[in-house]
Amino acid sequence: MTHVVELVTRQADPVEALLALYRQPPLDSLKAPGFGPPVVATLPGSALLDRATLDELLARYTASFGEGADRMAAASVWSKYLFSLVSIPALVANLLLGRELPVSPEQLCVELGGRGEATRLWLRDGGASLTSLCFETRFATLFDDFCTPLIETLAERSGLSPKVFWSNLGHYVEYVGQLCSRHPFFIAAGEPLLRFLDTKTFADGRRNPLFQPVRYLELSGEAPARVRRLCCVKYRLPGEPLCGGCPLKPEHRPNKRLR
Repeated sequence: MTHVVELVTRQADPVEALLALYRQPPLDSLKAPGFGPPVVATLPGSALLDRATLDELLARYTASFGEGADRMAAASVWSKYLFSLVSIPALVANLLLGRELPVSPEQLCVELGGRGEATRLWLRDGGASLTSLCFETRFATLFDDFCTPLIETLAERSGLSPKVFWSNLGHYVEYVGQLCSRHPFFIAAGEPLLRFLDTKTFADGRRNPLFQPVRYLELSGEAPARVRRLCCVKYRLPGEPLCGGCPLKPEHRPNKRLR
């Protein structure tokens, strides 16, 4: 871990600084993005906003669950792969390194698996230093430039409510906020992101679609349970049970909400 601290404090190459974070706990179980020209076939991020391209990817992924599989549920699960691959490194770099990764649709590429799902994020470089630490604006490239148009297109092509896709994204966003807040060498680094998630309406009057995507519920005689606000409808797919933090589970009926 000393190597990580030295990289950050000496303002080392941002790519190496980020990859060094991924090589050490608590980030070592996560999948790091690739940097530079991809060494495999990839899809430009902008292509994900193309209706025909997205239709083909969703159709391929839905078909992998068998004939007659629920397209809306498949689209929801498909989005989880992409949101985790893009949001986690972008937010880690933002919170721990003070950098904005190039994650607008025109700047990133995505490696795809055999079912049409996103398997790895590819970025051209380590981005730039943050220009603002205001929690309402520092995440704009990720949420406004990439996630908003993608969610709008996903909702249009799948028929699933945008709220479900925002909830899928929010699940990972809240996870990163908590993870970075517990990082032993970056005390409370996730707090700006957690404050963002606790903001229902921004100063300009816009509603925050990522408002409290996760709730911590105090159940009878148990530690607080991390439960999503909305179900991802994964259970509609063949052989798929309710997720661990699904709000539809009977045991997640709260006696007292902690948040």
